[in-house]
Amino acid sequence: MSTADTATTTSPPPVLGDFPNDVPDTTDASVALTGLTELPLPAPVSYMPQTWGWGVVALLVLLCLAWGVWRAWQRYRREHYRRMALVELDALLPMSRDPAHRTAAVAMLAVLLKRTARAAYPGAGVAAMQGPSWIDFLNRHRGRFDSRDGQYLAMASYAPRGVDDTPQDDIDALLQRARQWIREHHVEV
Repeated sequence: MSTADTATTTSPPPVLGDFPNDVPDTTDASVALTGLTELPLPAPVSYMPQTWGWGVVALLVLLCLAWGVWRAWQRYRREHYRRMALVELDALLPMSRDPAHRTAAVAMLAVLLKRTARAAYPGAGVAAMQGPSWIDFLNRHRGRFDSRDGQYLAMASYAPRGVDDTPQDDIDALLQRARQWIREHHVEV
């Protein structure tokens, strides 16, 4: 083997730009691009279900949503008396803080409780109830009233200055129990 043979076999590879034909010709490239055409895009994917089963599922979901909205609307209308009672109870709070108007506030609370019970239980004979039977009725329907609350409600309704001297904590507790009953009493549907 001669030295010339080894020199040709170990020479480095040629680099771009070593040969005159390596420089790209821009005129030839633009001519080559003019012959290209745009690839056709596939048809857009349809959002319609591919099988009838998905249509049935969609219909059932829509029916369930409509039924849920209808039930929520019915409940909203049915609970109107409860929302109005809570608004009236909030209006009684400032009156109950003033000793001069405390009896009037508790008397109005007694009327409010009776009116709320009549709206919730129209056939239960609520209008004729009074005293312990009235408190028992409230307690049977998730109330937490005690015998003193019944006395306060009766004294405010029938005595001219019935609960003006009652401690404010007792009146606040009565109002809190009334609020709780108005919010939580259960009405059979």
